[in-house]
Amino acid sequence: MRNPYLDEVFSPGRVMDPRNLGAMQPNRLSASRSFIARMLREGWRIERDHLRLDARGNGDARYTITTPAGPLTFAAWLREPRGKNRTGRIIGTSWDMLGTLIDGRASDAQIAASERELPKLYEGRAPEGTLIWMRSNQSLRLFRHVRDALAAGEQPDAAEVKRVGYLMRNTGLDGNGTFGSVSFPAIPKGHPLALSYHAQMLSAYLMRELSVDVVEELARIDAPGSAVRLDPAVRGNIGVGNGSALGLVMFVYNRPALINAYVSLTVEAVTHVLELELEPGDARFDRLERLLDRTIQYRALEDTQYRVFTNGTQLAADLRRVRAAVRAARRGEIVRGPGETLLAAAHRFVAARVTPEALHTFNSLLIELDPEHADALLAERLSFDETLEWDPRTPVSAVAEALHGVFGWALELPLNDPAHRDRVWYQSRAAEEPRSGPAEEVPGAHEVIPNYPSRARELADLLAASDPAAPIGALVAAHPELEHMVRSVLALRGQPYAVPHADPHDIDFVPVWLVRLMNAFIHGVDRTEDYLNRSVLGLIFDGAPYRDELAGARADGWWWRYRPAMPAAAAEAALAAPVSATAPTLSPVESAIRAPRHPEAERITMKFRELRLAGGRAMQALNVPEGSWHGARDFFVTALIADPAAVAGFGAALSRAIADDGSAPAWRAPSATRAAGGALEIDCHGASLHAVGHVLVQAIAAAADEAGIDVRLDGVSGDGAEPGLALALARVGIEVEAGADPAGAVPGSAGTALRLRARVSDDPAATRERYRGAFRRLIAEGLEVPAQEWWDVYYPGNAGLYPDTPLSRQHTGTVKDVYVPGQRLTRLFDPAEVANASDPNRDTDQLASLSTPHPASV
Repeated sequence: MRNPYLDEVFSPGRVMDPRNLGAMQPNRLSASRSFIARMLREGWRIERDHLRLDARGNGDARYTITTPAGPLTFAAWLREPRGKNRTGRIIGTSWDMLGTLIDGRASDAQIAASERELPKLYEGRAPEGTLIWMRSNQSLRLFRHVRDALAAGEQPDAAEVKRVGYLMRNTGLDGNGTFGSVSFPAIPKGHPLALSYHAQMLSAYLMRELSVDVVEELARIDAPGSAVRLDPAVRGNIGVGNGSALGLVMFVYNRPALINAYVSLTVEAVTHVLELELEPGDARFDRLERLLDRTIQYRALEDTQYRVFTNGTQLAADLRRVRAAVRAARRGEIVRGPGETLLAAAHRFVAARVTPEALHTFNSLLIELDPEHADALLAERLSFDETLEWDPRTPVSAVAEALHGVFGWALELPLNDPAHRDRVWYQSRAAEEPRSGPAEEVPGAHEVIPNYPSRARELADLLAASDPAAPIGALVAAHPELEHMVRSVLALRGQPYAVPHADPHDIDFVPVWLVRLMNAFIHGVDRTEDYLNRSVLGLIFDGAPYRDELAGARADGWWWRYRPAMPAAAAEAALAAPVSATAPTLSPVESAIRAPRHPEAERITMKFRELRLAGGRAMQALNVPEGSWHGARDFFVTALIADPAAVAGFGAALSRAIADDGSAPAWRAPSATRAAGGALEIDCHGASLHAVGHVLVQAIAAAADEAGIDVRLDGVSGDGAEPGLALALARVGIEVEAGADPAGAVPGSAGTALRLRARVSDDPAATRERYRGAFRRLIAEGLEVPAQEWWDVYYPGNAGLYPDTPLSRQHTGTVKDVYVPGQRLTRLFDPAEVANASDPNRDTDQLASLSTPHPASV
């Protein structure tokens, strides 16, 4: 008998509420925990090949990771910390460590190329086989204290080490096609890092190993005769620092299939355990109680300063209530409903009586009662297709049904007043930094988060007024701003946990809920300290075994375990001393919109993620509207798959459209009419085919039939995207008939015209496979193009980013490092709130001074 309580507590409406999402805790399926479990299960070994440093911290290191499926290489380059542009934010350009993770045993050529290209970052190109590029900075005050203590033959202040929790802080883990690295879908099954985020987790783990090795080596250089190594008990309190902010909110809303995969598997793992028929006295109750005992102690004694989230002492108190209910269940003395198991009865009892964080902590511990089941779910089911396919020939009636099934919550969500739904999510030209704030403070900023509540209502009204049998593509072609909404409605059927049930454009929306969802629940970061509702600082691998401890470690033995640390009075003076008398400076560099010149013969290999990111930004620069630029971006990628030479055409289109100040003409949607003979005539108003191709695909596919139709595209500049139009139509099962070449331009009413004949394929599956096969090749191999032609797309696309203004800087994850007294303060905050806020960096990372010479102006 199905338990109605489980249906309710794990219903999408309850699970996807943002407050609940922000309360979800690390568990066995989270990336850091599943990665450690795999390392231990498969007996990985990590060996340091060399570490060469001078007394100022400049040098290099290399490590080899041995796995049953083959070796991996980690190489790092270290340099003395500098003050200028030293920040955990993406705008930083000062890093103490640059590193790379390379598949296999790296060659000297790969290492040399990595050392040369890594400092270039956005213009750098990773050598073949690169999985991750990474950056990190030292926790200066703590790093200096640990170094000095070890050099003096003493251990550092264990309490301070525990309070700060890291010697190095991650400032970037880039992979999955970024900078030419291997695309995640191209990593073959059976590869040691084939699971989602495991490449990033290994990189973070090696950052931690490196941080300890470096501080010990520098102490040895300082005092060869007296230096000691870190005591394992002190070392155990060192993880990797990790700070995240608004970019993760954008990630959550733009990666729905990934979110659904992690949430749905966790729901399945917890439900599986709650449905186990445990009898009173079952030994698994003993295990659950031991896990609760240690977690209660861990939460009760931790000193993390939570603000939005439940603090440790409250969480410990709630977990004691959970423990009492579990003890009653193990005795069989808990009231059960029909067909309800003992564990489900205990879960139901506490669900309405404890905080969401406590309930999700309970869920994490329950998964440990059948770890093999959870591990099998990860190995067999943690996969997700993020292409969001849909068919423009889908009838309106089917879209209407799917809309109410997938986005019914968006239609029913109570919305704030329009004046308070003016939050915009955008990227700045300062290093593409994600930002969010009131729209009137950044006029013209391009939205990057889909406005589901508004678009769902617009779509519902349009569908209600349309012929139920009409193909949806015709409606979307006439209303291109609804393209992404329709795509999401159709592609996310059967994925109930894909999108948070919230309005991120409400000025009162709390971003940190979704930041913590990614950091804690998916990545497995712990001690997640929140700041001003928008950023989270936490620790990766807090308490995890080091490489010399792997052989005897347990996958469930390192997390949520209290490790006592007593302060050392002798270290107090060293900790109080300033690190540097020179205040560091923060001077973000604004991204250029004109490409520098590159040698004519230079070629680079682009990966799918880079094409997609740059293409989307370029479409925003061309003013393709919110809700439609996603489709334009995908058409651009398809055009390059069909013919890589199309990159030059798109660069020329951007050059024609974008002025030196970054402005561009308004985008116009194509206008379709049916001629007397039945032909489809579409006026593209002089646009580049790259910028309107997605709309044309919808209009043509909706009008096509088995007999075929003639299509005339007037006023369009092909710009090399003509083969892409044929491939994009094949993607939805439409054939461009032989002899009707879309590359054949003829004189038109506004510039040029393209003529073609399109029909529904006799074998739609085979026609679609032409696109899918080409897309798979892109994922596996990338796309080689002339470097100059690529940068002529990438740089003009920066016009889609918002200029870096003093007011816009306040829309970041931090505020105190950019706000100048006397400046206008963003409407997001009350002045007293900012004045009274404490910096979550625990006085360990040197950031910009709060008093800067910037004038008090917008």
